[in-house]
Amino acid sequence: MEKFFIVCPFLFLSGFVDAIAGGGGLISFPAFVLAGVPVHIIIGTSKLGAFPGAIVAMLRFAKSGFVRWKLA
Repeated sequence: MEKFFIVCPFLFLSGFVDAIAGGGGLISFPAFVLAGVPVHIIIGTSKLGAFPGAIVAMLRFAKSGFVRWKLA
């Protein structure tokens, strides 16, 4: 349970920073290491969280009209 209390505030901050400017993994990775999570689990967790965020950002970018479909 103490790992939960260590990781959760940092992950919230990480998501906030990632949504604004990117690079949230620079906050979440050390938090997971501090909690004692194995590195291969940390990398998988990071990628699992980043994938839907990237998809949603790409769809919103395309919906806003910033994609030149003929060029793409």
